[in-house]
Amino acid sequence: MTLTVYGPLCTEVYEITKPIGQDYPDIPYYIKHLSSIGGRILEAMVGTGRLLIPLLEAGINVEGINSSPNMLAASSKHCADRNLNPVVHQGCVENLDIPGKFSAIAVSFGSFMLLEKRTAAVATLQAFARHLEPQGQIFIDLELPIEDFKTENIVKQRSSIKCPDGSTILLQSTSWIDWLNQLNTTVIRYEKWKEGKLVATELQNLSLHWFGRDEFIMCLRENGYKDITVSANYTDGLEPNSYNDTLCFSAVLA
Repeated sequence: MTLTVYGPLCTEVYEITKPIGQDYPDIPYYIKHLSSIGGRILEAMVGTGRLLIPLLEAGINVEGINSSPNMLAASSKHCADRNLNPVVHQGCVENLDIPGKFSAIAVSFGSFMLLEKRTAAVATLQAFARHLEPQGQIFIDLELPIEDFKTENIVKQRSSIKCPDGSTILLQSTSWIDWLNQLNTTVIRYEKWKEGKLVATELQNLSLHWFGRDEFIMCLRENGYKDITVSANYTDGLEPNSYNDTLCFSAVLA
């Protein structure tokens, strides 16, 4: 199994639409929880550094891992621009192989759903367990891809993206759902135009594997975790009550 590839255009769009330094609900949540844990922390599927950088700036001893060279290059640049020099690894989380142990491992913003097969999700939970210290914690956020449920097999023209160099990126997407395997697959076409000329194109196959709340709790228990909690929308103690909620799971290594 290979994680969704984030090519140059996809990475550029991600950086523009989810820029470093904006207010995101997961940032104060993770600063609060990871600061109280201390020790060595791993942010898995770290992307462009959207969460990694504020964690570092908060004084948290955090490392990152991601499978995409383009995302890691963007993360390294953003860190260097801020005189930060974190330890960042390239690799797939289901085959996680980093020396030493961590006090906590976090996967934010639904990135865990990019593990498109149940076997990969289970392998990742087991790999996390192998890399945690005794009583180490994991934090994983999940969502339901509700909007794509509503527009299956419809070609959508997304809002254009204005780039700093004066170019424009156009996006088209369509999705389909494998209900039996709980997999939503979206194909996104990127076109970059500048001065009336098409200068780059890219296709992305984005698959999201979703879990139900109780289903994921059982999956955590079956793979070596205890003291499982789930809250909604990065608010401790808030019970999920809507399919639009972000489900924020935490658990301790059994």
